[in-house]
Amino acid sequence: MKYKQEASGCKCDPKYCKNDCKNDKECKTKIQYIIDNAAYNLDIDKVKHNSGLRFIAKICLNNLWGHFGMRDNFTQKEYCFTLEHITKIVFNEKYKDISTMILDENIVLTEYKEKEEYSKPNPSVNVYIALFTTAHARLKLYELLDILQERVLYMDTDSCIYNDDGSEACKKVENMMGSKLGDLTDEIVSKHNANHIKQFISAGPKDYSMKLDTEKLVSCCKGFRLNAEVEEKITLDKKKKNSY
Repeated sequence: MKYKQEASGCKCDPKYCKNDCKNDKECKTKIQYIIDNAAYNLDIDKVKHNSGLRFIAKICLNNLWGHFGMRDNFTQKEYCFTLEHITKIVFNEKYKDISTMILDENIVLTEYKEKEEYSKPNPSVNVYIALFTTAHARLKLYELLDILQERVLYMDTDSCIYNDDGSEACKKVENMMGSKLGDLTDEIVSKHNANHIKQFISAGPKDYSMKLDTEKLVSCCKGFRLNAEVEEKITLDKKKKNSY
């Protein structure tokens, strides 16, 4: 968490830092604000935007939290070259859901799961921490939805896209944005270097496209890896055409 916060720099907080104040005295003051309000000790000399280091830190965090709620009884696979090896698996009382597939005249792929009473629990799994983390994220999301009401256009596990109509509700949400642990982040500013969304359309969970005020197009489509070829076919205009 410390490395991710430091690698985010002060640019990640649009309320306290502008894109053109990376190295002046004003920026140092804003970095100090982030350090003073952090939930852990940060090194002021290391609070600099570093997208590569931030990505690595984020992956490490996701891996850590993911292990708390990870299933530990996965399907096992073994390549068998002898009848003795196959028999040892098929007639083992510790295994269930056994299946075999002949790959060629010399190799048989065998799949199985361990029965619950024989399965060894993963020492890194902690369901209570996983439940608390997931539930707390939902509570933060519901708090946001309760404020915005019908202004919400799209929501996901930890994100929300809404229509900013200048109301007191939207101003309240804006005041919830910041760099501290638990604050909201305006990803339109921090991630895409834009100010607002001009057009937005969603066909369902993890399936949306939007055009920003910089004319940049941002899309998400579950099940597809968005490369140049796919983005030419899954466009904002095509989604609009298929949705109406």
